[in-house]
Amino acid sequence: MIARLLTPARLLLGAMLLAGGLNHFAGRFMPAPEGSTPLAIQLMEALHFSALIDVAMGMQMATGVAILVNRFAPLALAAVMPVNICGLYWALVLERSPVWSLFAGLAVALTALLMFALLHRYAAMLAPRALAFGESEGQRFETLYARPCGQTGGRDFALALLPLAGAAAFYHFIVPSVLGFWCLMVLLVPLAVLVLRGLQAMLVNPERER
Repeated sequence: MIARLLTPARLLLGAMLLAGGLNHFAGRFMPAPEGSTPLAIQLMEALHFSALIDVAMGMQMATGVAILVNRFAPLALAAVMPVNICGLYWALVLERSPVWSLFAGLAVALTALLMFALLHRYAAMLAPRALAFGESEGQRFETLYARPCGQTGGRDFALALLPLAGAAAFYHFIVPSVLGFWCLMVLLVPLAVLVLRGLQAMLVNPERER
């Protein structure tokens, strides 16, 4: 019974997310939440002022397409669930709107249903000490970016710099300036750890690093 509901649920959720994103970027063709209570209005104004609403709607549109065509659905569902939960909080707690709460609650429920149906795809992530993509038993991301005592040199050092550079470019060019600045400040921590590990590798094996 539940299995027969998965395809309609996926199509409905994907259509809702895609429609919400298009409604924001392509001009409103259906009502959009704005807020009528003081807290709901303040949060919505803050989202528009910081341009975070563009990030949220962009995620909704991209994940809506992925869910509709059933490609990278586990990733898309995991990415959009926090956005949907924030929408439910705004509608249910701040705005206290029965209509918007119904839509937001439906989005959360459909996302949760599909995620539980794909639970086996998340199994490796939920395992204790699970390896992330690109990790090995001898080289984990925490050793590269969180533990300054150790050595990372040569090819491993260069490869570890790539995701940091990509994240820095994203926060600098895409994320709004104020939020992007503080995100860049956060990236200084893993960068400092990686540099310290690289220096230790150079000091211990100077010939190897040349």
